[in-house]
Amino acid sequence: MSVTKKNIDLLILNGLIVPVTGPNQVIENGAVAVDKGRIIEVGTTDTLKEKYIGKKVVDARNKAVMPGLINAHCHFLQDFLKGSRDDLPLIDWIDQVSFPRIKLAVQDYLSGRYELQTFAAIHGCITNIKSGITSVVNMEWATPVETIKVYEDIGIRAAHTLTITDNHNWTPPEAILSNEVLFNLADELNQLCKVSKDNRVSFWYGIACPNSCTPEMLTKVRELANMKHIPIHIHLAETEYEYNSFTKNFNRTPTAYLKDIGVLGNDVLAAHCIWLTDEDIKILKETGTSVVHNPECNMKLASGIAPIAKMLKEGINVSLGTDSCAVNDNTDIFQTMRIAVMLQRVANLDSMIVSSYQALEMATIGGAKSLGLGDQLGTLESGKLADIILVNLKSANMRPINNIVNNLVYCAQSGNVDTVIINGNIVMENKVMLTINEEEALYEAEAYALRRFKEAGLSIPSYYLKSLEEGKE
Repeated sequence: MSVTKKNIDLLILNGLIVPVTGPNQVIENGAVAVDKGRIIEVGTTDTLKEKYIGKKVVDARNKAVMPGLINAHCHFLQDFLKGSRDDLPLIDWIDQVSFPRIKLAVQDYLSGRYELQTFAAIHGCITNIKSGITSVVNMEWATPVETIKVYEDIGIRAAHTLTITDNHNWTPPEAILSNEVLFNLADELNQLCKVSKDNRVSFWYGIACPNSCTPEMLTKVRELANMKHIPIHIHLAETEYEYNSFTKNFNRTPTAYLKDIGVLGNDVLAAHCIWLTDEDIKILKETGTSVVHNPECNMKLASGIAPIAKMLKEGINVSLGTDSCAVNDNTDIFQTMRIAVMLQRVANLDSMIVSSYQALEMATIGGAKSLGLGDQLGTLESGKLADIILVNLKSANMRPINNIVNNLVYCAQSGNVDTVIINGNIVMENKVMLTINEEEALYEAEAYALRRFKEAGLSIPSYYLKSLEEGKE
C-alpha cells in the first residue's frame, strides 16, 4: 500500500544529527523535516524520505546537523573595535577605548545621526550568522528604531537590549540619556519588536551594571519589566573593582542587593557573574536568574574566572556569550565552548568538572532558556522552531571524528559552519549569505565607521584605510 507523501518547505537529508537532547543521542544518516518555520520530525533519512517531499532539499552528507548556536551576550557597536588595544588596565581601557565610541553613538542618536548604530547592527548580524549563531542578545546604547529592521531583513533572531544607566558618578554624562528620552525610545523599540517579522525580535531592558544605576532606576526598571512583561539583561559582578565599590557603598554584594530590592528573577539574564560568594550563587538559584558566561572576554581583561562549575552543580541555567569584539575579538561560540570547559578545569584542577556536552548545552538549550525560549529553541525536536546549522566535518581540523560532541566542542571553528537556517529560512548556504551582499555590506559599514571615527577625532591606524581600499578592488 503506497503512502501519500506530505509536501513540506525543507528537507535536510544524509546528515549526522546532533539534537542536543542527551549526551549520547545522535542519528547517523539522519534527516530533519521542516515546515512553516518549525521542525516537524527528526529521524533517519530512509524514514523521512518515505514520508516527505521537500520544496527545498539540503544534502547534509559529511556534515553535522545541530541546533543553531545562541550568543547570549554581545555588543554589535564594538564589532568595529576588533584587535583594539590590549595594553591597558581595565579602567583605563574603558576610558580610552570603549567609552569614546559609546559616547559618540549616544551623541549621534541625540542629534539624529543613526548610521553608526545601523551599520554596526548590519556588521554584527553578518559576523554572528557566519559563525553559526542563529540567536543573539545584543546590548546597545541609544539604538535607533531602524535597528529592528536590520535584524528582520538579514534574518537573525535577536533580543534587542537597550542599555540603561543614570549614575553620573559611574558613567560619563555624554553616554547618559535623560529618563524621558530613554524610556520613550524603549517604548518605541518594544512596540516594533511586538510586531517583528516572524516574531524573531524581542525587546529587553539592559541595566548596564548595578553601579551605573541609582537605586531608584533599578526599582523603576523592575516595575516596568513587571508591568510590560519585558525581560532584563544586566552586567553583574564582572570585576573586582565593581564588586568592591558596590559592597563598600551598600554593605552588601551586588547580587544580594539586587535580590533585596526585587530585581532578580526568572526573567533576568545576568552577564559574567565572576565575583560571587557561595550565598550569591544560592540567590541566583533561588530567584531563577540565568547566567551568561563570557570566558574569553573575562580572560583578556583579567577580570577573573566565573564559578561556572558551582553554578551548574546548583542547577543554575548557564548560557554562553562572546561579549564585545573589543574584548574578545571574535564571535566564535565554538571557541567559547572549548575555552569554557578548559578554564573551569584548570581553575578547579579537575579534568572532569565540566564536560564537552555541558558546554554544548550552554551554547544551545542553555541559551534558549536564557531567552525564555527553552520550549521553542535549543534542540532539534518536533514542534520547535527551525533554527539549525550544518557544520562541515570534512575540514582537516575536524578529522577524524572519534566523538562528534567532543569534535564539535574541542575541534570545530566558526569557519566550519556551512549552512545556517533560522525560522525555517536558509540565510546562509555553502558559506554564502543569501539575505545580504556580505562583502558590499561589510565594506560600507567599515568605511562609514572609519569616516565617523576620524571625524570625531578618534585614532585609526593607516592600514585600516588601506585594507578597505584593497578589499574594494
